[in-house]
Amino acid sequence: MNNNYIQSPILYMGSKRKLISKGLNYLFPEKINNFYDVFAGSGIVSMNVGAKKYHINDINPILHKYYNLFKDKEAVYIINQINANISKYKLPLEQTNRTTFKNTDKIKEYKTAYNNLRKEYNKNKKVMDLYTLMFFSFSQQVRFNKSGEFNMPFGNNCFSENSKKNIITGCDFFKKNNLNITSYDCFDILNRDFKKDDFVYLDPPYLNTLATYNENNGWTCEQDKKLRQQLLKLHKSGVKFGMSNVFYNKDFENRELIDWCISNKLNVYTVNGFKYSACGTKNKKTMEVYICNYNIPKNNSSFTKVDLTEYAISDDLVA
Repeated sequence: MNNNYIQSPILYMGSKRKLISKGLNYLFPEKINNFYDVFAGSGIVSMNVGAKKYHINDINPILHKYYNLFKDKEAVYIINQINANISKYKLPLEQTNRTTFKNTDKIKEYKTAYNNLRKEYNKNKKVMDLYTLMFFSFSQQVRFNKSGEFNMPFGNNCFSENSKKNIITGCDFFKKNNLNITSYDCFDILNRDFKKDDFVYLDPPYLNTLATYNENNGWTCEQDKKLRQQLLKLHKSGVKFGMSNVFYNKDFENRELIDWCISNKLNVYTVNGFKYSACGTKNKKTMEVYICNYNIPKNNSSFTKVDLTEYAISDDLVA
């Protein structure tokens, strides 16, 4: 269990916050030269890893804008801009959860205020407007329709003191001199020449999930297979990698991933009782896993090693 992990200032679907709190980063190699966070998302994994240099990569343009926002602007500027939006649009200064907040007229006012800011963002596309919306949206998530408009509804949330602290921490991290921000395709990253003690961490979109990054066929079975092939190349060249993924999600069994782990004798870890969650909806039939190609001599996390022999169904497995 990791009770002292660093929070990210980005609230993002698929964030590894819960897994970091369970000690996911304790499964990483002790010595890391270059840490490659290929699908960086909220950046929380990188923020909780010790490395000589960080390579934060995500192809999502909104995340890229956030990374550079924290890199280029001071925390006080970002916080003041959010507070200015709250004042200008009269957004709530308190949680408006209906189980405790009974003023329905006030909730309607807050919804109107939120929708006005959302309309302004969709018109002018200012990153500070979108970042402000994130704190007040449903499940505090960012989501767009096919026309590229932000469409998440109001979510009874507010801009908290913890959010301010996370912005300060985020600015400190993204301003590091040993941090490199990129927005490459994941396969462009995996094709480069890695050096001794480099470590590659991957959190690709999970097949058959509700996550917003996987809508409209954002990640396909073909890409999933290609990713596994690329990881085998890293494995054969001696490069250490770790990947978060799922063996089971609802009624979907990722049989190809399971067989790939078995046939290549990879190490797999999972947290007992952990449930994948999307937009507040937990999935009872989920087994989220961490897959790596190296041995972990001392496991200080809440993860336990999976006995893959229990999942083998055939002696004719294909890599």
